[in-house]
Amino acid sequence: MALTLPANPSSRLRRWLQWRPTFSLARLRAAAVTATSMPLGSQQLKRQRTSTLLSLAGVTASLLVIFAQLGIERAVYDSAIRLHRSVVGDLVLVPYGFKSLQLHAEVPASMTDVVSANPAVTNTLPFWFGVMSITHSGMESGRRIAWYAVDVERPAIDVPGLRDNLYRLREARRLLYDRESRPYFGDLAEQVGPGKREFQVLGPPDNRGLLRQLFVVGTFALGPNVLNDGSIIMSEDTMAEVFGSWWSDRPAFIAIQLAKGSDVDAVRKELNTALAGRGEVLTLRDFEKRERTYWSRETPVGYITDLGFVMGVMIGMVFIYYAQYQIIRFYLPEYAILKSLGYDWWFFLFMIGQIGAAIITPAFLVAFTLGRFVYGATEAAMHLGMTMGLREMVVALVACMIMTVVSSLFAIRRLWRVDPIMLFE
Repeated sequence: MALTLPANPSSRLRRWLQWRPTFSLARLRAAAVTATSMPLGSQQLKRQRTSTLLSLAGVTASLLVIFAQLGIERAVYDSAIRLHRSVVGDLVLVPYGFKSLQLHAEVPASMTDVVSANPAVTNTLPFWFGVMSITHSGMESGRRIAWYAVDVERPAIDVPGLRDNLYRLREARRLLYDRESRPYFGDLAEQVGPGKREFQVLGPPDNRGLLRQLFVVGTFALGPNVLNDGSIIMSEDTMAEVFGSWWSDRPAFIAIQLAKGSDVDAVRKELNTALAGRGEVLTLRDFEKRERTYWSRETPVGYITDLGFVMGVMIGMVFIYYAQYQIIRFYLPEYAILKSLGYDWWFFLFMIGQIGAAIITPAFLVAFTLGRFVYGATEAAMHLGMTMGLREMVVALVACMIMTVVSSLFAIRRLWRVDPIMLFE
């Protein structure tokens, strides 16, 4: 079935057919050179100060929203895998279908025998995780804190400060406190350290309802995440005394060390076959990826940050389009003269793009400067590792390009209705 145009096309269609963009590299290069040598867009912006300042403020605000969303997203994901990056080993044994440590799933300790039977496995390092409440004289009230338990002889993680204080955990009811925790736990980090006595805190209640006495004997550095304001590390024996000996059979994961020169992927496949669905062995990279995927796809965090990014781009696009449309409307006769002189669609696109670039450039610089202050204030309060990195800058620059190009394409539609004959009406 052939598609034919009507014999008498509408005036709008006729203007489009006469002025439709014809793509060629030579034409595109010539239009870019001509538009660059004739900075009409930036000159017109200087004469439209009100709309220019309004658009500049709106685009700056939208870019600041974009920077904030990117920073929050990175901080949430990176803080969620801090512990994963400190795991000592080549592989990790987790519950089958593992998604996140925050779901408090446990891997059966009996699976250690299955894993150790593989000749490539040299050591297995169990790790326990949970949440409890602590309080002390420097706190207004009790607060929940994440606790980690390790085998003192073979710790499954390696974080700054742990090895130096590991021997202190051999004594019962001794803890290490994360000095990077949020300030809700008072001056606990200042109360312990080299040359200082152990500091007493009150933990979860015992069978009689009395709060257990625990002693903080040192610090380490890991950092909180979105759910947990801080953390402590204890030994497996202290964990069994505080929570019950049955916890020893319920590790959150087991790190696996392999013999030097072993094929990690081949051993992982062999172990997964031997486990037969009773557990799952992951590489450290997959271990981190599962956690990041959980936060981005199965929690509101990923959807909220993505929505905020899209809204920021759309708001910036609207403000750029507003400035472009105002200039086109005000200088419509001049554009008609240029059109009558033979300037093509590509020239007008580059010229209108100049308007967007003249707005987006100072807006980006101002938003970047303000964003660094926002990042600093947020990091001081939340301790999530919120820093301005290359990723945030590149993504924001790409967003600026999208704003400019799309708004220019919408604004140039106004020129389709420009007819040089209007000069003689």
